[in-house]
Order: sequence, then structure tokens, then C-alpha cells
Amino acid sequence: MNARLGFPLGASVEGFFYDRAPEERVSVLAAARGITSIGLGVELWRYRGEGDPGISDVEELRKVCAEAPFVSLHASSEHWNWDPEGLMDEISLAGALGARTLVLHKESLGLITPSSRPDIPAIRRLATAARAVGVMIALENGRDSMWALDLILDSLGDDPRETNLGICIDVGHANISQDAGRQPIINYLERYRGQLIHLHLHDNRNERDDHLPPGAGAIDWRMVLDTLARIDYSGPGVLEIHSGGDLVQVLQRAVDFLRG
Repeated sequence: MNARLGFPLGASVEGFFYDRAPEERVSVLAAARGITSIGLGVELWRYRGEGDPGISDVEELRKVCAEAPFVSLHASSEHWNWDPEGLMDEISLAGALGARTLVLHKESLGLITPSSRPDIPAIRRLATAARAVGVMIALENGRDSMWALDLILDSLGDDPRETNLGICIDVGHANISQDAGRQPIINYLERYRGQLIHLHLHDNRNERDDHLPPGAGAIDWRMVLDTLARIDYSGPGVLEIHSGGDLVQVLQRAVDFLRG
């Protein structure tokens, strides 16, 4: 692509156990080792459900990730609902792991439909608690979720330096959204350029949330990278890929594609 990235790349450990048979799954620690072995930042998950690998040794995991370009934590599926105490646990874990960002889905803040009325004072308290341990909250877009991002920014404020809450744009989710015109990825990135602190990078074929490697779907990655350069984005970009086989090799090919 002859693109010069202006931001560091990383990968999510989720792909090492999402939709894989139990015998194919590895521990979060082993997944982090695989990711750091190719020089990427790491996005950690606590677990993906009953029986899935979890974070069992925080100190060892922190050591493995110590040389990574960045570390972030994605809230577990257990907390994809409004659970302030559970989110406080996630914040504490993020701090203990040395993560600088905690990524939340809108449901984690009580945002289910446009008529939802989230507990804004409680969300402010969570953001304040996260700041105290060196973590910033990033609210991720789902499919057709501009309303949720706008509601939170309108309620809390739109300067992450003041609110300690910014936006994570998931490029794959933006691509299958119908609420952002004919160029949804560009429109999501430009609309939230002032709040953008985190990226999720994966591809799809314009219909489902496939989580394909960049270049394997229909997304115009030249357009994406040009837009990110134009808005001067320099934060983390996390590859969130669901793939069988050797995921480290898949990730390396994705990195080569984006940097090529």
C-alpha cells in the first residue's frame, strides 16, 4: 500500500480464543507473548465466557507486555451491561496491568437504545476513578451507534483531557453502519477526530461483522489510512482479527499489508 503509518499497531488477544475449539485456545499470557514477539502492542481481555482462558497472573502478564508499544484492556463480555461495580473491577485490573486505555461497548454504560437514560454522574465517577490509576476510558462504536457516542459526549463534554473519556472507532463496525452516509468510515473518523484516542482495525464484506484481516474484505484501506493521516491520528491501532490457524502469522501479514 506504500502507506506510512503515523500510529503504533497492536493486536487483541481475543482472536486467540474467539470461536476456537477448546483444544485450540491458549492462555491470555501465551497470546500476549505471541503478539509481543512480532513487536505489537497488546489489547487484553479478562475472558470471553465460561471456560475460556482468563488473566490468572497479573504480574507475569505485566512483565510480558512491558516492552510493548502500548497496552490496553477491553472490558469482558460479562460487563457488556450497566454494572458500575464490575466496571470498577475492570478499571482496577487495567491499572494493575499497566494498560493506559479501557475500551467499553455502549451497553457497558447503559446505552441500549436512543431512548436510554444513562447514569451520567456515575459515569463521571468511573472516569475519575480511571484517571486516578492512569487509565482513560474509550467508548467504542458498534453498528449504527453515533447516537450513543453523541449522547455521552454531549453529557460529559467533548475534551478527553478534561473528561478522561474518549472514543474508540472500530473501523469494521463503522463500515457496516447505516447512520453515517455513503462513506461511513470517513464520517465516523472525522466526526470524532477531536475525541479519537483508540482504533480497532479489521475488515468485512459490507454486511456482517466478519473481523477479517485488513485487505481480505471490501474496506478501502488506502482511504482509511489517508483519513487517519489527514486528521493527524497518532494513538493506538489494534488489529481485532478472528481467524483460524496460526494467528501470529495472520497478524504479521496484516501488519505487512498496512505498512507495505
